[in-house]
Amino acid sequence: MGKLLALVAALAVAAPLRSGAAPPKAAAPAAAKAPPRPLSDLEKEACAAELEVLEKRGKFFQAQGVSPTEIAHRNELTQATLEECLAGYRLKRAAELEKLADMKELDRRVGPDASEAVRTEAWTQIRRERLAGKPRSRLTPEEKAELAAGTKAEVAETHATLDTHHAKDAAFMRMVHSALACYHGVRRDRLKDQLSAEQARLKHGDGDRQKVYALQNQLKQSDDVLARSREASKQWKGGLRKCTEEQVAIFTRCLAVQFEDRPADSACDSEEIQQYIRFIK
Repeated sequence: MGKLLALVAALAVAAPLRSGAAPPKAAAPAAAKAPPRPLSDLEKEACAAELEVLEKRGKFFQAQGVSPTEIAHRNELTQATLEECLAGYRLKRAAELEKLADMKELDRRVGPDASEAVRTEAWTQIRRERLAGKPRSRLTPEEKAELAAGTKAEVAETHATLDTHHAKDAAFMRMVHSALACYHGVRRDRLKDQLSAEQARLKHGDGDRQKVYALQNQLKQSDDVLARSREASKQWKGGLRKCTEEQVAIFTRCLAVQFEDRPADSACDSEEIQQYIRFIK
């Protein structure tokens, strides 16, 4: 009986092979994550406190027999704190390297024998060019302060530099033309209604001809803006952005606050919106 059972078991194992079926494959190993980039000595020094906390927690959990996966899970917040420190250091370090490059550019432009006044003026211009060309989100607090500093004339020059840069920025100009089209589209419809009503009153002898002329001029202004925006939209895939998009809607509302007798809106005070407003003005 025992021999019979052994024979049945052997046949059961061999049957898939004789029928041509492939033996079951082992599960493919999970793709390994790329190892993190080793930290430089300067990075380790800048974030030494955060690294020490992370290492101590890792050793503590290891001593308790916690698995590497669980240790990583428990250290997520600590790891995030370290990453934030590293990101801040790298941003600061990049700014330092840029300043060194700007100092070399200063020597190239004015030479070592230039007067202090000439060097100061050239340095201010170089820094404005550098900072105006960077997204505001990538500026350090010190760079933001540097960009905003100066006399009224210097600020005006800075804005002119920004406007020159923005005029070449396709995303910026698409937003400008989209909001202008949304604002003037509504304005044109409102002006048409006002003009029709005033012309009707004029026919009955109680209208204001000067008001009719003013409305006609305002209507032409909106038509001209809409025509320019339609022409500009041809260069962007997808054309103008929709008026219902949140960012476009906020900007459009701020245009109404800026150019009409509308209540102030705190959303219009942000630097991002102000850059658009300044450009249009």
